[in-house]
Amino acid sequence: MDPVTHGLTGALLAEAGFRRRWGRQATVALVGGAMVPDIDVVWSWGGGIAALELHRGITHSLLGGALLAGGLAAATRGLGPERRWAPLLGMAALGVFGGHLLLDLATSFGIQLFLPFSRARPAWDWLFIIDPWFSVPLAAALVGARLSGRRAVARAGCAYLVAYLVLAAAAHGAALAETRRAAAGAGLPVRGVAALPQPPSARRWLAVVETADGYAVGRLDVLRPGSLALERVSRGPASAPVARAEGLPAVQTYLWFARFPVVRVEASGDRQVVEFRDLRFTTRGWRDDPVLARLLPVVAPRRLDREPFVLRVVLAGAGAAPEVALR
Repeated sequence: MDPVTHGLTGALLAEAGFRRRWGRQATVALVGGAMVPDIDVVWSWGGGIAALELHRGITHSLLGGALLAGGLAAATRGLGPERRWAPLLGMAALGVFGGHLLLDLATSFGIQLFLPFSRARPAWDWLFIIDPWFSVPLAAALVGARLSGRRAVARAGCAYLVAYLVLAAAAHGAALAETRRAAAGAGLPVRGVAALPQPPSARRWLAVVETADGYAVGRLDVLRPGSLALERVSRGPASAPVARAEGLPAVQTYLWFARFPVVRVEASGDRQVVEFRDLRFTTRGWRDDPVLARLLPVVAPRRLDREPFVLRVVLAGAGAAPEVALR
């Protein structure tokens, strides 16, 4: 999720009762815990291929989260009268694991949860990375709790958080079931299926069916069963330029990161341009929504012009170093 939502979650947990008991120690432990795993932006700053591996890496793992919680608990001991480790460590761990890792795990981006023992990137595909239906009610509950001084308001916000996660998980299950039905109806040789959340609500999903020779994709609304139409998408050519590009360390990192990679090759004079993209990441869902299509060109006019997370490799003649850029 976005940093604002992480911070809101930690603050809401603090207002639910912890702050009244432990004061600013609770606020620092919970809000700090909910935000500190993103400290990895310090060493992944600037983007590029390295950021794909470094962001949501060790600080988003079970081991790294435990170490962060321990360090944060130690830091909060000097902020108030509470000196016992159990409550301070418990609040910091709740912030780290409940306010951050859980929410990131619920997105399609994934986190390297088992580092340093495994580089796997589990992702539950429940939530889009920015979800106003999730974040705005949390902000309203936090403001209401602070203005009224009532823990019940904050607890209602926490209950909404849990209920929304359950709803998103149920919608994801329904989207997966609809994807499987559509794949079976089309007679596709299915290797795997996925349903990826799309803005602006939990009813919209991108269905992806992986087959032996590529993918079949489509957009579905879980409130309109039977409306999914799948379109075949090729993985791309298995050519010499692609093989050469795939031998590059940067491309190998990208293919480790990508879940549904596709490749395109273009000739430009004596150069070959090989582009890799991941079907998870597209701006089409934003463009298809009438409200977002009007709003986003004003807020972020350049974001809709190109697909995100596209790796471009330019292969020149013999002896020339390839050019690699992630956009």
